[in-house]
Amino acid sequence: MELFIYFCILALNILTVFLTYKFLGNDTEKKEKWIFVIVGFAIMYMLVSAVYWLSTKNIDLGIGASTAQNLITFAFVPVNGIAVLPFIARSYYYFKMGRLQQNKFKNRIILLVVILAIILIIEFFYFKNIQTGILNIINAKG
Repeated sequence: MELFIYFCILALNILTVFLTYKFLGNDTEKKEKWIFVIVGFAIMYMLVSAVYWLSTKNIDLGIGASTAQNLITFAFVPVNGIAVLPFIARSYYYFKMGRLQQNKFKNRIILLVVILAIILIIEFFYFKNIQTGILNIINAKG
């Protein structure tokens, strides 16, 4: 079962990279595409890690905490990435090609940041519930 979960996380990451890369269009240089993808993933990882840390700040899971954190973080980074990175990439591509005015580009970015913020707020409470459930399971066994 654990192998299946890791495979699904890997598939989600590959899908996120592929979508973001493709949404940057054919006219964008490969180097610029990869920088965009890597920076996007880094930002998503930092945001999800920060939300996880904030949501579980007062919960002590002991030994299993790092494994749970890694699993949750690596599962939600591509989910958040799929939700916003391809759309940011496409908007950036259109802006770069001159097909999107600067004010419309800014508005799209603001909208996507608001959507990401809403997703992160939902994840904050979800992460807290997951960790509380894990803690209850640990306490019931101990």
